[in-house]
Amino acid sequence: MNYLKEINGFMRWLETSPLKPTTQALWLQLMDINNGCSWREWFTVPNSRLYSRLGVSEKTMIEHRKILIEHSRIEYKPKGKSAGSYRIISLENTASIAPVPDEEPEKPKEEEPTRQEGEQHMNAFEFYESHFGGTLNSFVSQRIGDLIDDFGEENVIKAMEVTLKNGVQNIKYVQRVLSNQWAQEGVKKDAEYGRYLKVVGESKSSTSEETERLQEIARRKGLSGQVRDTHCDF
Repeated sequence: MNYLKEINGFMRWLETSPLKPTTQALWLQLMDINNGCSWREWFTVPNSRLYSRLGVSEKTMIEHRKILIEHSRIEYKPKGKSAGSYRIISLENTASIAPVPDEEPEKPKEEEPTRQEGEQHMNAFEFYESHFGGTLNSFVSQRIGDLIDDFGEENVIKAMEVTLKNGVQNIKYVQRVLSNQWAQEGVKKDAEYGRYLKVVGESKSSTSEETERLQEIARRKGLSGQVRDTHCDF
């Protein structure tokens, strides 16, 4: 799917099929999310992520989603209490605007992935809902979105894993793990970051060689303090 061609096609399509601004915004948000998923045919997005991005209630978001479905711009597969799956109907080719007669649209595979496979493709919002309990509210969704913008989604998920290892289910704790890493290193390096999270998640009361190394880095940068199990005091 070509991002630019799809947006241009959508703008041309609106000339004959006008939609409300919020409905247009929902389509654009879905395009942006799917772009981040490397253009999967079917991709999963929790409601909370969409209505927090749009700045509207969940009920309003669902109403505008129905409009996109009715206009054949998207397909949607609900999954009960879990996040539903979306498919964006391409506008790049005119043949994709309407289905071919007597031809059913391709359906997503109903085979359930194993837990390991499912977690491998989880985004940060889905990981939080699956492991921290409960449905995301707008406050937590916005906080996760901000952390992704600042640290990257992969690092946010790693920080959530560290948080769970330490017996905590709190987004503020996740933010503390990420912020402490930023203060320690000054820059985010994937290899160093993964090593840091491993140390934080597995460290005991005794000081490990890796912890001493981090303390030495802090001292060289003029930050005096002690690295503890889950945070650093400077």
